Amino acid sequence: MAVSEAAALPAARVAEPARPEDGAPRRQAWVTLFRLVTVTVLLGGTAAWHRSAGLGEAAEAIAGRLYTLVLVVYALSLALAVWLRLRRGLAALAAAQVAVDVGLATAVVALTGWAESVFVFLFAIAVVTGSLLLYRRGALLAAALAIAAYLPAVLLLAPVRPPSSTLFAHAGALLATAALAGYLSEQLRRTGEQLAEREVDLAAITALHEAIVQSVASGLLTLDARHLVTFLNRAGEEITGRRVAEVVGRPADWFPALPARASRDEHDFVNARGQRLRLGFTVFPLRARGGEEIGQAVIFQDLTALRAMEERVARSERLAELGHVAAGLAHELRNPLASMSGSVELLRGAPALGDEERRLLGILLREAERLDHLVERFLEYSRPGAPARVRADLARVAEETLAVFSHDPAAARVRLEPELRPAPAWCDADQMRQVLWNLLLNAAQASSREGEPGHVRVRCGPSPGGGAVLEVEDDGPGIAAEDLPRLFTPFFTTRARGSGLGLATVQRVVDAHGGAVAVDSTPGAGTRFTVRLPPAPAA
Repeated sequence: MAVSEAAALPAARVAEPARPEDGAPRRQAWVTLFRLVTVTVLLGGTAAWHRSAGLGEAAEAIAGRLYTLVLVVYALSLALAVWLRLRRGLAALAAAQVAVDVGLATAVVALTGWAESVFVFLFAIAVVTGSLLLYRRGALLAAALAIAAYLPAVLLLAPVRPPSSTLFAHAGALLATAALAGYLSEQLRRTGEQLAEREVDLAAITALHEAIVQSVASGLLTLDARHLVTFLNRAGEEITGRRVAEVVGRPADWFPALPARASRDEHDFVNARGQRLRLGFTVFPLRARGGEEIGQAVIFQDLTALRAMEERVARSERLAELGHVAAGLAHELRNPLASMSGSVELLRGAPALGDEERRLLGILLREAERLDHLVERFLEYSRPGAPARVRADLARVAEETLAVFSHDPAAARVRLEPELRPAPAWCDADQMRQVLWNLLLNAAQASSREGEPGHVRVRCGPSPGGGAVLEVEDDGPGIAAEDLPRLFTPFFTTRARGSGLGLATVQRVVDAHGGAVAVDSTPGAGTRFTVRLPPAPAA
């Protein structure tokens, strides 16, 4: 809507204002209707009164002529209505309407006493209707036709010639009516033109306002004084998942609680589509021209991606610092560990040692090996190599990794259930094997239990939005909600002998690929890790 309205906006700006002539058909239709009502009420009523009063044969004759005149006017009005329906020659039609009104007034005056007739005012009505149809030209035309028809007819056909003062008064009244009606009609036309120009400007401003409000990337929500929704723009609909027609006139109870005063805040928000977002919003009062507060306005943004990016940047900064420490740490730990392990091996070979001493030395050697393995995992996490990405089938990588992992002791008490479909990916195959191995190891350890084996499902396939998706799902006890935010933090683990670096390494490798990893876990119902890789660049 915003694009189409913005594109149409220049046309609205340069469009010609609506002219008063554009309303001519409506005015002509109203004049026709007014003529029919006037003829029916005045002439029909007069004729009926003459008949009912029993005034003699002369009255009967006048009544019959009035009835005939009513029928003639009906027929002429019908013809004019058909002409109006055709929408052709509207100026000539207006002139014809003026001529019909003047002719009707002349006929009525001739039938009801010439200069003494009570219907002489019909000429003035004809002048007024002429000004409505053709403005000043119509008023002058109607006055000229009325004087040209009335004065000669009265002078030549009236049985008794009226006083010159009466004729002069009638002619002067018609000219004065024409002058006044012409002036007022011209003022009406100018006012109509100005109003049409203002309407065009208002429509353009309204379209511009609508285009701006609908085009902004931030959501805009407005509330009235009763805290009922009055507006929600398109970006707001997209973020909240709600249509404006669904929320207007209703409380905004689906939105985070709003403070009474202007403020800036952030809240977790679940939209109508079930997506969990981090919502940042600014609340400020809406004020009328007089300064009184008439409601509230809320500008809000989806900060989910921004906060995730900030978290990734902070994590990268921490890892950079760890990288500097890692080399020195590895040197300081691995060399003494190697010396300790060699010394223990030599001691274990001494013939004078008893069984207890040999058992203790075995424990020392095993723990030294575990410490060496922990240092190696830490180095992998803190200083991973840049991914050497190539076009590869992620399903083939997953199949090879599953074949090796099935012989690992961790897989002895679980059942692997692969669902692999070809998934072209742009990745480092070795690093993705490491990612899948860590996820499989984590899932196998979570699903291992006494009795029946646990189930680990591995799914791979193309992503609907492009790229590839890899899922590892277990049926273990799940992860507590309070532990989910820290799940990919280095050294955080819920197992007694876990290093807390497996999932952190997964996160680091996937980030290096420009992908994303997500976890969905329900306590008591298992956990699912989803890795998404972006599509390969164009060749």
